[in-house]
Amino acid sequence: MSTESLSIAAIRWTGLRTIVIREYGRIVRIWAQTLVPSAVTATLYFVIFGSLIGRRIGDMGGFDYRSYLAPGLIMMSVITNSYGNVVSSFFGAKFGKHIE
Repeated sequence: MSTESLSIAAIRWTGLRTIVIREYGRIVRIWAQTLVPSAVTATLYFVIFGSLIGRRIGDMGGFDYRSYLAPGLIMMSVITNSYGNVVSSFFGAKFGKHIE
């Protein structure tokens, strides 16, 4: 390997490490803003659809409706938070002139 490819690898590693450290610090600062809204939303969906509508629907493939609904609500929260965090971080970096 040439010294040029080693220096490019070092630059890329420094950039990745910087992004990971900055994002980890941001998530640690705003953990409540990330977890509480998704927990409240999932709980409301679970109460409304699981309890009220689930009684009328009955079993779904051998599972009660609340057990059928829970994995979907968990994935909805994970996908929504992952997308929201990335977009928020990107626009924050753009606003702070880290990205042009």
